Amino acid sequence: MSYRLSMKQKNWVVVLHVLSIVGWLGGAVCMLLLSRHMLYADQGEQLYYTLENMHLIDSTLIRYPALIALVTGIVLSLWTQWGIFKYYWILIKLVLTVSLIVFGITCMGQWLSELFRTADEMRLAALGDAKFLDTAYRLLGGAVANIGALVFMTAISYFKPLGKIRKTARKS
Repeated sequence: MSYRLSMKQKNWVVVLHVLSIVGWLGGAVCMLLLSRHMLYADQGEQLYYTLENMHLIDSTLIRYPALIALVTGIVLSLWTQWGIFKYYWILIKLVLTVSLIVFGITCMGQWLSELFRTADEMRLAALGDAKFLDTAYRLLGGAVANIGALVFMTAISYFKPLGKIRKTARKS
């Protein structure tokens, strides 16, 4: 028999899981709002410090909560009755969570660093640079994608659509 969390343990892991999602979602909303604020900066220092704050939010309210959500989600799947590969909604959440984390590391983090470096060098003139603006709009779109995916994952956690993953019948 595999290990199972007690009800009290499960509840604490669920609390940690939900809080991490709330932090991650809050960070994504902050990134969206600050991205918009960045695009309307009227001083070089405002642009630079907005990007500096976005970097801080990325480092604290997005990275760690995302990893905590992944770990607690896996713990809840493995050590409760749900299982990782029993239900479609759990598998969808796992794939989306890993995809968002990889996207955040490979794309959004790189875009934010690029914007930060450019703003440090050019200050307000960066807002006239086509490459800077293209990257800024990508970052803004990434924030929208994060928010959309997190809201979708929250919804499927409650509605649990598509049911169980059916095992194919084996021929003897």
